[in-house]
Amino acid sequence: MNITLRFLPVTFTKSKENSTFFIQKEKRFLWHLKLIFPQSNTEFSKRSVSDDQSLIQILTAYIHPTESDPVTRQKLKMYVNYPFNHLKVFLKAEGRKANSVRYHELDLEKSLRENLSCKTVIEYPVLHVVLRDYWKDFPLKGAAEPAPACTSSATRNVWMDQEGEKEEVEEKEVVAAKDSPHIQESYRPEGTNICTRAREMTPETEAPQEKRAKRGAEDGEQEEGEIMDSSDEEDRNES
Repeated sequence: MNITLRFLPVTFTKSKENSTFFIQKEKRFLWHLKLIFPQSNTEFSKRSVSDDQSLIQILTAYIHPTESDPVTRQKLKMYVNYPFNHLKVFLKAEGRKANSVRYHELDLEKSLRENLSCKTVIEYPVLHVVLRDYWKDFPLKGAAEPAPACTSSATRNVWMDQEGEKEEVEEKEVVAAKDSPHIQESYRPEGTNICTRAREMTPETEAPQEKRAKRGAEDGEQEEGEIMDSSDEEDRNES
């Protein structure tokens, strides 16, 4: 598994909110997690979410017909009336132009760790829980996304009436440390590749840019709407 984890300057609201930390002894994250339920105009923040929890386990506390918190269930009653296979969870794809927003579709059966594999997270994950009739409002990122090779495996969850088979990313151990909000170095234990960096910029609403790794000639072309770093442009001009 390969996660790109980036941190913002401490003056940014998202940095101030972030309570994510890493338990080095157990080699796992306890994430600060934001869940947005757009069809109910409601959002929740949850602290200390273990990365080995599946999305179904996380959502159970909010929208399960009997096991969720009654007050929360009332706020999300529109979601409670639907089975889990009528829901999808999306994560915004970072590093794109403002007029070309795309999303990753996550797998409810997978753990949070598996779902974040081969993706970029800024401070903490923000998940959009969307009902079937609104899936079209969350266009997916194309297959051109550069990512480390991931092998497939199979797991099933008895709650889900899943349509068709989906590839699962094989879990590889990922570890990182957030000693301060301005980490510039990568924390790379054995077999890991997590990049952490902060970039000063204004205004706050501007999306931070990440310097992507140089790609060999064998990699595919950049997907339309992705932001190219100046270093990438220079490399292409030199070649």
